Amino acid sequence: MIYIDKEMDTPLYEQIYRQIQEDIISGNLSPGTLLPGIRTLSKTLGVARNTVDKAYTQLAVEGYICPRKGAGFAIESIRDSKRSGEIQNLSCAVTDDSGHETEERNLPYDFQYGSFPDECFPKAAWKKYMLEVLSSPDSSSYMTQYQDKQGNRSLRCELRNYLYQTRGVVCTEAQILIGCGLHYSLDILCKLFASHKRIAMEEPGYNGAKEVFQNNGFLIRHIPSTQDGLDFSGLKTLDVPAVYVTPSHQFPYGTVLPISKRRELLEWAAEENAYIIEDDYDSEYRYDANPVPSLQSIDGNDRVIYIGTFSKSLSPSLRINYMVLPKHLLGAYHQMFSSYSSPVTWLTQEVLARFLRSGDYTRHVRRMCAVYRKRHDVFVQQLSKQFGPKIVLHGQGAGLHFLLEFSDGVHADRLILTAKKAGVRVYPVTPFWSVSEACPPNMLFAGYSLLNEGQIQEGIRLLKQAWAL
Repeated sequence: MIYIDKEMDTPLYEQIYRQIQEDIISGNLSPGTLLPGIRTLSKTLGVARNTVDKAYTQLAVEGYICPRKGAGFAIESIRDSKRSGEIQNLSCAVTDDSGHETEERNLPYDFQYGSFPDECFPKAAWKKYMLEVLSSPDSSSYMTQYQDKQGNRSLRCELRNYLYQTRGVVCTEAQILIGCGLHYSLDILCKLFASHKRIAMEEPGYNGAKEVFQNNGFLIRHIPSTQDGLDFSGLKTLDVPAVYVTPSHQFPYGTVLPISKRRELLEWAAEENAYIIEDDYDSEYRYDANPVPSLQSIDGNDRVIYIGTFSKSLSPSLRINYMVLPKHLLGAYHQMFSSYSSPVTWLTQEVLARFLRSGDYTRHVRRMCAVYRKRHDVFVQQLSKQFGPKIVLHGQGAGLHFLLEFSDGVHADRLILTAKKAGVRVYPVTPFWSVSEACPPNMLFAGYSLLNEGQIQEGIRLLKQAWAL
């Protein structure tokens, strides 16, 4: 956006020239981008065409732009060492949903967590229901209106039935909030608990949740998490109004919170008039037993805030999740967010509602569970075959990732670099610890949703060659 100040002593053409030059150097305008036509920009800025022409001419003379026949002017590729270094550093620092740094160069075998191959998305069914929704008589009226802040009623009704049948969640559609991801839902909760500004969460735990709490100025207290589960012995001393936990598949260790611990946590919440934020992020995927009932399903005091997502079952790019609020938090929610609208498009919600209503979503989840069970089993079998007892796997039997624990004296940083040279990407676990010094140096993080069985087998074979353990 170019701003013109006619009160300045600086000539108008120079103001245009300077702002475009700055955008090119900073990278806001990338090579090949077409600039607005002289006539178009002169009308937009309310200046003479000669003024814009003079600015463009100066930029062309200095090599920032070049004329394109019949298309005006396009941005040239330039290099400014200081600026380009800043831009490169920013691009390298982008992280994915798991908190791992992403890199531009793809490796053949990427044991990442969260993304899926194209064939895992039910494209045909999704297209079918989208066409049905768009063909419905009332679709136009809904598409041109602001939505209820809690989301489409049709989707909330289907979710209420689905969550009761699959997770034992007891609620009404009035308690369900449709969101655009876990971060959105946690932001809502941070505002509801803003008068306290304290929360407890697992250590280690999901760094995405930790980031939301920190960005909202919350003081985070830690609940110790180990390979044996969560330790609630010091919970009463933490003086917090809420705790964030992943009881059905603790992140990142993958443990299941046993019923005795669940009762202990629920009793604490009732006694302290506190809340439990239950993140049920990949509860669909359990391979060694039936799915574990949700914590909310055994809560008799309405102290559990239940959060789930479609990111792991459908697609992370749909940006759709849900949160079930206890009834006595609804008043505060409606008062605080009275002017909000749902952040998820009406069309996406309506398509998903039909997907759930038809039973196709349930069938899709069963298919995907079978697919990931095979990948899980291949990973476990191949790791055991190649490394034997030299690597201990944490998180078997559920989810889409493992923690790999090596013997003392083995350092994960060296293993990550060695694997990368062999064309395999595995990840550090340090983002999951609040204090990096407390993170075990002999652990790695590996997901298996992106690779098929053959790729998993070959990736582990290459790790065996590269690591020579």
